[in-house]
Amino acid sequence: MLTNTMFSIAEMNPAMPEVLPFLLRLAGDPQVPERSGLLDRLVTVADYSEPIDSGNEAMTLWFGNDNDHPERVQCRDVFEQHASVVAMLPEGLITPDSRAKLRQAAGLL
Repeated sequence: MLTNTMFSIAEMNPAMPEVLPFLLRLAGDPQVPERSGLLDRLVTVADYSEPIDSGNEAMTLWFGNDNDHPERVQCRDVFEQHASVVAMLPEGLITPDSRAKLRQAAGLL
C-alpha cells in the first residue's frame, strides 16, 4: 500500500513534500476508500513537519534539526500552499484535535 511505504514512525520521508499535494487531494475525494486512515497519516506528517526546538537536546538528537531535514520546512510550505484543500477536508473522519492539527499546519488557525 502506498502509505505504508511512505511513512515511518521515526522519520519524515524526504519524498513527502513531493507527494503531499497528491495525498491532500486524495483525502478530500469522497470516493477514495479509507480516507480516515489517510487523514490520520496526514496528521502524522503535520506533526513531523513542526519545527524542532533547537534548545531541546533530546528532540534534536532524536529528530535532528530543520537544517538536517529540509523536508520539514518543505512540507509546512505545502500545507500552507494547499490551505484551501485542507479547509475543505470532511469533518467526522478524524478527531477534532487531529482536524485542528491539519488546519494549524495549513495556517488556518
